[in-house]
Amino acid sequence: MIKLVSKVQYNNFETGEFNDVKERNFEETIDLIENFPWNIQREKIVIDLTNPSVTIEGKSNDFLKFAIFFNQKYVLHYFDNNQVLYTKSFTNLKEGFEYIKRYFEETSFDTSDFKKETTWLQHNLKHFVTQDFNYILTFKSIRNYLLSTSGMNFCILILYIIFCLTIGFKNNDVVTIIIVSILMFLMGGGLHLVLFFNYYNYVKDKILIMSKGNDIFYYGNIDNPIKYDKKDILEYTTIRSRGRKNQLNGFAIVEIEFKDCSVLKIPNLLVDYSALENKLSEYPRIEENKFPYLRT
Repeated sequence: MIKLVSKVQYNNFETGEFNDVKERNFEETIDLIENFPWNIQREKIVIDLTNPSVTIEGKSNDFLKFAIFFNQKYVLHYFDNNQVLYTKSFTNLKEGFEYIKRYFEETSFDTSDFKKETTWLQHNLKHFVTQDFNYILTFKSIRNYLLSTSGMNFCILILYIIFCLTIGFKNNDVVTIIIVSILMFLMGGGLHLVLFFNYYNYVKDKILIMSKGNDIFYYGNIDNPIKYDKKDILEYTTIRSRGRKNQLNGFAIVEIEFKDCSVLKIPNLLVDYSALENKLSEYPRIEENKFPYLRT
């Protein structure tokens, strides 16, 4: 019989996180579903597309996810290759098995018994596809980071260049250019650039491999990262600074302190601090309001 990739998701997993990824036939997939700890996984759950479930990957870039649902029910989510979502709920675990069998046997999955969901602008594919939780510096990550932290400063910088080209250099007004340059550095992005290069030099050769549901993670040199265990974490601290209007800027450092007093420092140039906090949400958190400069 045909085999399809199936994978498991638990209630402490983040979007796109799966384990026990393996090709299975229909009988093996049903065995996986029947032995899933459904009752335990229902505790303190918020129903969403990322939920305790068993997801099956089809041959046509489509997915069938068997998951928990409201009122002690179960649900099948079918996500087709046009990224349209269909759902059908069941009161009994075994009621969904006939649909799973059809998914294995039929070339085109019949959704006539399913409800078509309206999910405009929700990008639901991320709930079905296995995500990559390796964090390294790339051109795209640097670009997005600079735009999110210093977008306004870039606009100011463009105005500054226009000023120098049209007024300052044209009139040989060196003193004005120097004064404006100093003001630009202090008020228009100089400190942001200092922090950017500070973070860049710290993590340019590093990698972080971490997901929410896995206790084991790796951090360090790309070629040979060090293995860590979240169970050894004592607490972690998010360091950010507030402006005059009590607004937080986009720069941050997360310091993870372990029980043996060792500390890992991870700037949010490598991974967004809020995403990192989500991965560490089970551990005590401290927030410090100070200039987030990395000292090596």
